[in-house]
Amino acid sequence: MRGVVIDVGNSAIKWALLDGAELDPYRFVPDSLDRRAVSDEIWRSAGSDVPVWVSSVAGDQTDGVLQAALTEAGFSQVQFCAAPAREDGLVNSYPEPERMGVDRWFAMLGAWCSAQGPLLVVDAGSALTCDLVAGDGRHLGGYILPGLDMMESSLQARTQRVRYDDKTAPSLAPGNTTAACVVAGILCAAVGAIAEVRRRHLEHSLILTGGDAATLMALGIAGEWRPNLVLEGLARRARRDGFEVVT
Repeated sequence: MRGVVIDVGNSAIKWALLDGAELDPYRFVPDSLDRRAVSDEIWRSAGSDVPVWVSSVAGDQTDGVLQAALTEAGFSQVQFCAAPAREDGLVNSYPEPERMGVDRWFAMLGAWCSAQGPLLVVDAGSALTCDLVAGDGRHLGGYILPGLDMMESSLQARTQRVRYDDKTAPSLAPGNTTAACVVAGILCAAVGAIAEVRRRHLEHSLILTGGDAATLMALGIAGEWRPNLVLEGLARRARRDGFEVVT
């Protein structure tokens, strides 16, 4: 049996075929996040009507567009997933479990199922999230703050004189242009937030995912980089639902 897992974020769609022991991920980051183009490409790669599991934080309207596109492409078994109260030993801390961002849940699940123990899971995407998992699988809570691009665009949109067109390399050093000052400030905020959470939870192993994880690691955040962590968690859900990996 084969299947597909799809991770729909706010600025990217990632997906992978479940065919063999390893995920085979593809990444799409067009400005429009064209769901029809993605659905057609997934169909061409899957080659037949296989089960599809989706983790999406894009909202009901855009999820409806994706559902319609997948159906039109030929998929008849599409499941949009939510965060449960517990799964594979991982326990949700939210009073209403389904209100947790499903991407956070699957990132934690992917990390937990491969490295059980105290964990700090950082997803550096459109938002920067830090979630703590105890050694017994209990979610201890987390932190959510704007991601790097969101901090930069918010600063430019809500101020009159913070304006620049030049690009600058990532650095924590004090800047001598507006662009360099903004980049350094944003990076200090993100790196400082993660460092503070780590300081309070030294026994937790750090696992990072998300588009900005590599940048943060290059600036001194030491941890394990797992770029497809949400897809790994989705694959666990697929197996729980009865998916059998073909090896």
